[in-house]
Amino acid sequence: MRKLHYGQSQVFEDMFIKKAHRYQVVVCNRGWGKTYYAATAAVTALFELINLPRSVPNKHVYIIAPTHDQVVDLYYPILGYDYGLEDMAVSASKDRGRFVFENRSEIRLLSYESIEKMRGKGPYFVVWDEISSCTKGIKPKLAWDQIIQPAISSRWSPKFQKAFKARRPGSALFIGTAKGFNFLHDAFYFYENDPNWVSFKFNYMNSPLSDLTEIDKIRENSDPISFASEYLSDFKSSGARVFYCFDRKEHVRDDLPYFQNDKEFKETVNVGIDFNINLMCASMFAIRGQEVHFLDELQGSPNTEALARALKQKFPNSRIVAYPDPTGKARKTSAPIGVTDFTILRDAGIEVYAREGSPPHVDSVKAVNRLLLNANNKKSLFFHKRVRRTIESMEKTSWLTGNADSATIDKSEGLEHFSDSVRYPVEFLYPVNHSGGHVAQSRHF
Repeated sequence: MRKLHYGQSQVFEDMFIKKAHRYQVVVCNRGWGKTYYAATAAVTALFELINLPRSVPNKHVYIIAPTHDQVVDLYYPILGYDYGLEDMAVSASKDRGRFVFENRSEIRLLSYESIEKMRGKGPYFVVWDEISSCTKGIKPKLAWDQIIQPAISSRWSPKFQKAFKARRPGSALFIGTAKGFNFLHDAFYFYENDPNWVSFKFNYMNSPLSDLTEIDKIRENSDPISFASEYLSDFKSSGARVFYCFDRKEHVRDDLPYFQNDKEFKETVNVGIDFNINLMCASMFAIRGQEVHFLDELQGSPNTEALARALKQKFPNSRIVAYPDPTGKARKTSAPIGVTDFTILRDAGIEVYAREGSPPHVDSVKAVNRLLLNANNKKSLFFHKRVRRTIESMEKTSWLTGNADSATIDKSEGLEHFSDSVRYPVEFLYPVNHSGGHVAQSRHF
């Protein structure tokens, strides 16, 4: 058996020695040794269960990989032969992907295609390998929210851990390579809002198992997106990404102060609004010198009237200025004849600024990307980490592919609503054909 290298040891220490976190996300390069490490973690959890009495229920460890062949071919040899579990087990079956031990502890190798089989089970520890490649069946987020996490928490909560005298409550390891802005990417940032999570990232430069000469050859024949994902462990998307200058590391901050509202100074609350039936999306921002700070967001108001009330209730003593979807001056989401979204906002005491007509997508996108990062490496657009849906929308909004005649944002996934609420005000205030301020054809309604 191989020893763990330094990076693997860091992850192992956090989970099994310090017991610092229940859920780990490890994003690593090809050649880091993720399969061997994942197997090591599973075996360690198994031995924690083997030491418990036979009467303790749900002594199960699961390893999940995209397909049956993958999970069995990769993990069975390491578990069965390198770790000798075939000799230790009461029964072992490669076809079934299962090792069963005398006190009813088990390791089960499960294909993601069969993830529904985990419903109602009680895993003590789950390894989920290559989430990004789990494409058959339900979406990975639903699998986690509706199957895997409930299975862990319902049988191995801290309460049951203490009752059964286990070493830790139920836990999980997500491990894989970065492939765009998918569920692995989302999970990597769970730690920002939940102290039970921790994330690790390793690239080929800090992996002792990497052959740097070989990787240099690969670099020559790889596109930058693929190389960044496979070897630099960076979450990179394809050229279809709309806001390609957005970088979570650079543009998401936790030090942006909230809207100032005291006797000495009441800061204007600016709002970008995307009108949708039963799904109003609004992003609130402050203009501070040469920077724009997005500080809050609202979603869920069924109509414009409800959104206006929510804004006035949230900021009762502040000047509120809205920059909505320009088409709102002519249509209504839910209002009497002759009443538009704009008049509803105005009647509620909210100032409304918009263009006469919607500018081309490409112009408004250029305006946003320029504020994110201009040619002089200046960044002027930032987001507080609390605006999670806006951040996700900025990362995931993409162009509609197969439409060579025009640049059109893809609306099929419903990911664009919050980024639209960024586009509208930024394009109005900082248009690409003007140095700043409002252009002549814009109107205050």
